[in-house]
Amino acid sequence: MKRRDALKAIGVSVMASGLLFHRCSSEKANRVVSRINLDLKDGRELWERERFEELNSYTFFDQHEKETLVELVDLILPADEHSLSASEVEVPDFIEFIVKDQPELQQPMREGLKWIDDYAKQQFQAIFVGITIGQKTHILDRIAYPEQERSELQLGISFFTLLRELTASGYFTSKAGIDYLGYVGNRPNVWEGVPTEILRQFQLTHLIT
Repeated sequence: MKRRDALKAIGVSVMASGLLFHRCSSEKANRVVSRINLDLKDGRELWERERFEELNSYTFFDQHEKETLVELVDLILPADEHSLSASEVEVPDFIEFIVKDQPELQQPMREGLKWIDDYAKQQFQAIFVGITIGQKTHILDRIAYPEQERSELQLGISFFTLLRELTASGYFTSKAGIDYLGYVGNRPNVWEGVPTEILRQFQLTHLIT
Protein backbone atom coordinates (compact mmCIF):
# COMPACT_ATOMS: atom_id res chain seq x y z
CA MET A 1 0.00 0.00 0.00
CA LYS A 2 1.34 3.44 -0.93
CA ARG A 3 1.94 5.92 1.88
CA ARG A 4 -0.84 8.29 0.73
CA ASP A 5 -3.28 5.38 0.39
CA ALA A 6 -2.39 4.28 3.92
CA LEU A 7 -3.02 7.78 5.21
CA LYS A 8 -6.26 7.90 3.24
CA ALA A 9 -7.36 4.82 5.17
CA ILE A 10 -6.50 6.64 8.39
CA GLY A 11 -8.46 9.62 7.08
CA VAL A 12 -11.57 7.51 6.67
CA SER A 13 -11.24 6.38 10.28
CA VAL A 14 -10.81 10.02 11.33
CA MET A 15 -14.08 10.94 9.66
CA ALA A 16 -15.87 7.88 11.02
CA SER A 17 -14.71 7.93 14.61
CA GLY A 18 -13.82 11.53 15.40
CA LEU A 19 -10.21 10.55 16.08
CA LEU A 20 -8.46 12.93 18.48
CA PHE A 21 -11.53 14.97 19.22
CA HIS A 22 -12.83 12.34 21.64
CA ARG A 23 -10.31 13.87 24.06
CA CYS A 24 -12.60 16.82 24.71
CA SER A 25 -13.04 17.26 28.43
CA SER A 26 -16.27 16.50 30.26
CA GLU A 27 -16.34 20.13 31.28
CA LYS A 28 -16.60 21.19 27.65
CA ALA A 29 -19.22 18.54 26.99
CA ASN A 30 -21.25 19.73 29.95
CA ARG A 31 -21.07 23.31 28.75
CA VAL A 32 -22.48 22.27 25.38
CA VAL A 33 -25.25 20.14 26.87
CA SER A 34 -26.28 22.46 29.68
CA ARG A 35 -26.20 25.73 27.75
CA ILE A 36 -29.76 27.07 27.44
CA ASN A 37 -29.40 30.41 25.69
CA LEU A 38 -27.63 29.73 22.40
CA ASP A 39 -25.89 32.58 20.62
CA LEU A 40 -25.10 30.99 17.26
CA LYS A 41 -23.03 32.67 14.57
CA ASP A 42 -21.32 30.82 11.72
CA GLY A 43 -22.35 27.56 13.38
CA ARG A 44 -20.56 28.39 16.65
CA GLU A 45 -21.91 29.19 20.10
CA LEU A 46 -20.61 32.21 21.95
CA TRP A 47 -18.32 30.17 24.23
CA GLU A 48 -16.88 28.40 21.16
CA ARG A 49 -16.06 31.70 19.49
CA GLU A 50 -14.50 32.99 22.69
CA ARG A 51 -12.40 29.84 23.04
CA PHE A 52 -11.34 30.04 19.39
CA GLU A 53 -10.24 33.66 19.80
CA GLU A 54 -8.40 32.84 23.04
CA LEU A 55 -6.41 30.01 21.46
CA ASN A 56 -5.54 32.11 18.41
CA SER A 57 -4.30 34.98 20.56
CA TYR A 58 -0.91 33.33 21.23
CA THR A 59 1.46 30.81 19.69
CA PHE A 60 2.85 27.59 21.14
CA PHE A 61 5.49 26.43 18.64
CA ASP A 62 8.48 28.70 18.09
CA GLN A 63 9.70 29.48 14.56
CA HIS A 64 12.17 26.61 14.41
CA GLU A 65 9.63 24.10 15.73
CA LYS A 66 7.11 25.32 13.12
CA GLU A 67 9.66 24.92 10.31
CA THR A 68 10.43 21.39 11.48
CA LEU A 69 6.74 20.60 11.70
CA VAL A 70 6.19 21.78 8.12
CA GLU A 71 8.99 19.48 6.90
CA LEU A 72 7.57 16.53 8.83
CA VAL A 73 3.94 16.80 7.79
CA ASP A 74 4.93 17.18 4.15
CA LEU A 75 7.01 14.02 4.38
CA ILE A 76 3.98 12.23 5.82
CA LEU A 77 1.57 13.65 3.23
CA PRO A 78 3.42 15.14 0.27
CA ALA A 79 1.72 16.75 -2.69
CA ASP A 80 1.01 14.55 -5.67
CA GLU A 81 -0.87 14.81 -8.96
CA HIS A 82 -4.19 14.40 -7.14
CA SER A 83 -3.91 16.56 -4.05
CA LEU A 84 -2.04 19.21 -2.09
CA SER A 85 0.60 18.61 0.56
CA ALA A 86 -0.20 18.72 4.26
CA SER A 87 1.40 22.13 4.75
CA GLU A 88 -0.51 23.55 1.78
CA VAL A 89 -3.80 22.82 3.56
CA GLU A 90 -2.42 24.38 6.79
CA VAL A 91 -1.98 21.18 8.78
CA PRO A 92 0.81 22.80 10.89
CA ASP A 93 -1.67 25.52 11.94
CA PHE A 94 -4.21 22.82 12.78
CA ILE A 95 -1.66 21.03 14.97
CA GLU A 96 -0.76 24.32 16.65
CA PHE A 97 -4.44 24.86 17.49
CA ILE A 98 -4.97 21.32 18.76
CA VAL A 99 -1.98 21.30 21.11
CA LYS A 100 -3.16 24.60 22.60
CA ASP A 101 -6.66 23.22 23.02
CA GLN A 102 -5.35 19.93 24.44
CA PRO A 103 -2.38 20.84 26.67
CA GLU A 104 -1.57 17.20 27.42
CA LEU A 105 -0.20 16.99 23.86
CA GLN A 106 2.23 19.88 24.31
CA GLN A 107 5.03 18.05 26.11
CA PRO A 108 5.01 14.99 23.79
CA MET A 109 5.11 17.25 20.73
CA ARG A 110 7.85 19.55 22.01
CA GLU A 111 9.98 16.67 23.28
CA GLY A 112 9.44 14.83 20.01
CA LEU A 113 10.56 17.78 17.89
CA LYS A 114 13.66 18.13 20.06
CA TRP A 115 14.33 14.39 19.81
CA ILE A 116 14.20 14.44 16.02
CA ASP A 117 16.74 17.29 15.91
CA ASP A 118 19.02 15.52 18.37
CA TYR A 119 18.79 12.26 16.43
CA ALA A 120 19.51 14.03 13.14
CA LYS A 121 22.60 15.64 14.67
CA GLN A 122 23.71 12.28 16.05
CA GLN A 123 23.29 10.56 12.70
CA PHE A 124 24.09 13.31 10.19
CA GLN A 125 25.69 16.16 12.17
CA ALA A 126 22.89 18.66 11.46
CA ILE A 127 19.39 19.46 12.69
CA PHE A 128 16.45 17.87 10.87
CA VAL A 129 15.67 20.82 8.57
CA GLY A 130 19.34 20.95 7.56
CA ILE A 131 19.75 17.40 6.27
CA THR A 132 18.92 15.94 2.85
CA ILE A 133 15.55 14.50 1.90
CA GLY A 134 17.09 11.03 1.81
CA GLN A 135 18.46 11.43 5.33
CA LYS A 136 15.10 12.70 6.58
CA THR A 137 13.35 9.73 5.04
CA HIS A 138 15.89 7.38 6.62
CA ILE A 139 15.09 8.77 10.08
CA LEU A 140 11.33 8.64 9.58
CA ASP A 141 11.44 5.10 8.23
CA ARG A 142 13.17 3.99 11.43
CA ILE A 143 10.47 5.44 13.68
CA ALA A 144 7.46 4.96 11.39
CA TYR A 145 8.12 1.29 10.62
CA PRO A 146 10.29 0.07 13.50
CA GLU A 147 11.42 -3.54 13.23
CA GLN A 148 11.81 -3.55 16.97
CA GLU A 149 11.22 -0.88 19.58
CA ARG A 150 14.80 -0.11 20.50
CA SER A 151 15.10 2.00 23.62
CA GLU A 152 16.93 4.89 21.91
CA LEU A 153 14.12 5.15 19.36
CA GLN A 154 11.17 4.81 21.73
CA LEU A 155 10.53 8.53 22.18
CA GLY A 156 10.80 9.04 18.44
CA ILE A 157 8.39 6.18 17.73
CA SER A 158 5.82 7.56 20.17
CA PHE A 159 6.23 11.07 18.77
CA PHE A 160 5.81 9.96 15.18
CA THR A 161 2.70 7.94 16.02
CA LEU A 162 1.12 11.05 17.54
CA LEU A 163 2.30 13.28 14.70
CA ARG A 164 0.94 10.92 12.06
CA GLU A 165 -2.44 10.88 13.82
CA LEU A 166 -2.52 14.68 14.06
CA THR A 167 -1.44 15.09 10.44
CA ALA A 168 -4.12 12.72 9.16
CA SER A 169 -6.75 14.38 11.36
CA GLY A 170 -5.80 17.84 10.12
CA TYR A 171 -5.52 16.87 6.47
CA PHE A 172 -8.66 14.79 6.17
CA THR A 173 -10.85 17.32 7.95
CA SER A 174 -9.73 20.09 5.58
CA LYS A 175 -11.72 20.83 2.43
CA ALA A 176 -8.94 19.38 0.25
CA GLY A 177 -8.78 16.24 2.37
CA ILE A 178 -12.54 15.74 2.38
CA ASP A 179 -12.61 16.20 -1.40
CA TYR A 180 -9.78 13.67 -1.73
CA LEU A 181 -11.75 11.12 0.28
CA GLY A 182 -14.83 11.77 -1.81
CA TYR A 183 -16.84 12.32 1.37
CA VAL A 184 -20.05 14.25 0.75
CA GLY A 185 -21.77 13.92 4.12
CA ASN A 186 -25.52 14.10 4.58
CA ARG A 187 -27.36 15.72 1.72
CA PRO A 188 -31.07 16.52 1.44
CA ASN A 189 -32.98 14.40 -1.04
CA VAL A 190 -34.14 16.09 -4.21
CA TRP A 191 -37.59 14.79 -5.19
CA GLU A 192 -37.94 14.53 -8.94
CA GLY A 193 -41.14 12.51 -8.93
CA VAL A 194 -41.81 8.81 -9.33
CA PRO A 195 -39.27 7.22 -11.73
CA THR A 196 -40.65 6.62 -15.20
CA GLU A 197 -39.95 2.88 -15.03
CA ILE A 198 -42.08 2.58 -11.89
CA LEU A 199 -44.97 4.46 -13.49
CA ARG A 200 -44.81 2.12 -16.48
CA GLN A 201 -44.65 -0.94 -14.20
CA PHE A 202 -47.94 0.07 -12.54
CA GLN A 203 -49.54 1.22 -15.79
CA LEU A 204 -49.56 4.85 -14.81
CA THR A 205 -47.95 6.16 -17.96
CA HIS A 206 -50.62 8.86 -18.21
CA LEU A 207 -48.81 10.55 -15.30
CA ILE A 208 -45.54 10.80 -17.20
CA THR A 209 -44.84 14.43 -18.04
